[in-house]
Amino acid sequence: GTTKNTTTSTGSTYTFTKPLKIGSTGTEVTQLQKKLKSLGYLSVSPTGYYGTLTSNAVKKLQKAYSLTQLGSVGPATRALLNKL
Repeated sequence: GTTKNTTTSTGSTYTFTKPLKIGSTGTEVTQLQKKLKSLGYLSVSPTGYYGTLTSNAVKKLQKAYSLTQLGSVGPATRALLNKL
């Protein structure tokens, strides 16, 4: 009965901490894109720029988990990403 699952589907233990939206750039965006790609929501390679494709992928994720489809990463989506 371990409380933490050490093997994640993505092989990454990256923790998302910041709100992300269209126009965001940087490592956190790249990690988001890698996560979305590994989950099958994003088909393009990570660029580190949060554009329309990333926003649409986030909306698909939010829809799949019954979150409000904002297309941006807020507290609820971040908590979800950190569990996946």
